[in-house]
Amino acid sequence: MRKRRTARVMLFDEAGEVLLIRFVVPRGDGEFVFWALPGGEIETGETEAEAAAREVREELGLELAVTGPVYCDRNQFLHQGEMQDNTDFLFRARCGREEPQLMGVTADEKEIMKEIRWWSEDEIAESRERIFPENLAERVREQSGVVK
Repeated sequence: MRKRRTARVMLFDEAGEVLLIRFVVPRGDGEFVFWALPGGEIETGETEAEAAAREVREELGLELAVTGPVYCDRNQFLHQGEMQDNTDFLFRARCGREEPQLMGVTADEKEIMKEIRWWSEDEIAESRERIFPENLAERVREQSGVVK
C-alpha cells in the first residue's frame, strides 16, 4: 500500500459557499465520479501549506494565501490501480465567486477534472453525489464562520 499525503483547500466565496471539482475517473468497472476540494499530492520538500497554495494555483489559476491546516483526514482508496493510505491536510482560503477557472496541469488532470461548482453547506449535506471528504458539510460548517 502506497503512503500518500495531500493538501486540499476549502475555498470559500463571498456568500460562504465552497468550491468543489467534479472528477470522472475511468476504471475497469466503469467511471468513478466524485466531487472533491481543490488540491493534490504534497511534493517532496514541500510543506503542506506550500502544496495547498500550489495546487490552487495549478488547478484554478489563483494566487491565494491559505490558512491552516484546519483539519486532517485519513482514508484509504484505490488510485491508478494501487491502494493508497492517504492523509489529507485541509486548509481554507477565500476568493471572489468569478475568480476560479478550471485549468489542470497534467494531461491526466485535464482528462478527469470536468467542472467546478460552488456548493452551500446544505447542498453538500443533502447531496446524493459522492463528495470527499465524506464529512465535508461538517467541516464547512465549522470553517464558514471563520472566513466571513
